[in-house]
Amino acid sequence: MKADVTIVGGGPAGSALAVALGRRGVRVVLHEKARHPRRKPCGEGLLPYGVNALGGLVGLPPAPRVGGLTFRAGDASVDAEFRRGYGLVVRRDWFDTWLFEAAASSPNVDARPGEPYRGERAPVLVGADGARSMFHRRLPAQVARPLRAGLSAHVSGLEGVGDRVEVFFHDDGELYLAPSDDGEALVAGLFDYRSFRRDGIQHLVSHIPALRDRAVDMTFTTPILAAAPLGTFVPKIVDVPDRLLLVGDAAGAADPITGDGMALALLATQDAADAIVTGDLLGYQRRRLARGRTARRLGRLLLGLSRTERRAAWFLRELSGAVPVLMAHAVGGECAPSWLEGDDGTV
Repeated sequence: MKADVTIVGGGPAGSALAVALGRRGVRVVLHEKARHPRRKPCGEGLLPYGVNALGGLVGLPPAPRVGGLTFRAGDASVDAEFRRGYGLVVRRDWFDTWLFEAAASSPNVDARPGEPYRGERAPVLVGADGARSMFHRRLPAQVARPLRAGLSAHVSGLEGVGDRVEVFFHDDGELYLAPSDDGEALVAGLFDYRSFRRDGIQHLVSHIPALRDRAVDMTFTTPILAAAPLGTFVPKIVDVPDRLLLVGDAAGAADPITGDGMALALLATQDAADAIVTGDLLGYQRRRLARGRTARRLGRLLLGLSRTERRAAWFLRELSGAVPVLMAHAVGGECAPSWLEGDDGTV
């Protein structure tokens, strides 16, 4: 098959774009250097607007649904419901396999698992190869500050995991809990480089009183995976003369504290597909960069509020009404609050 588009990377963004293009009659070659299933460090949450984007494209996988989040710091807590729809918690090894197979079975898509990209390309080239994209040599990325790292794993035996995502703020980092398949839970920790430690998840669990008693029988069922540094800003994600564009984390990623990663990648899929079909690559760049800027501002705000457990607890107690406003924005259901508007182009 003579391709119209070469996509490098078969994660959620690359696979979803291949499906969207293939259904519009565009011939696609999709390269993925690994073979699925593969494990990947990730918070595994898909916010409601990402669920909507995925459902409109390929349908939804069987995965635990979540109706909102609970934020905890010290003895303070606030519940934030998703006002529209629900989120999903998708195990990345299974989800990536499911979506890549959907791409492989789509019309006009030549999916090539286990085949790295070696430079041969169609007239349009798409970088969907993640936050450390090979194409950042041509469209440079900036690493976000402060430098942060993440750990994630699945566990069994953790009590009280329901149909919500729990977020614990602590001086040494943030800990996320979410329901996963087969009665297990996803546990993810986010840390500043200065407080990072390889046993960071265990450290946070043992030092958060509200969680410690629930984790007496907690056992890790998957390896603890690490990712660093977290967050990138790519000021230019399109090279018009070369007909190159970036999607997914390759196009920039806010700090995972926002939970936006996969949802933003899937939402932008249709914009990228439209741009490739119409040739309006700069239109795609404007829309994707605008969404990325807002996600980064939300991330900076949340990082500032959670700098210490005491500060996060004060915020949850004294400004609890602001949490639903932030959540409504984060899930894509309402306009951004005024403090997230503007365009300074910074990380």
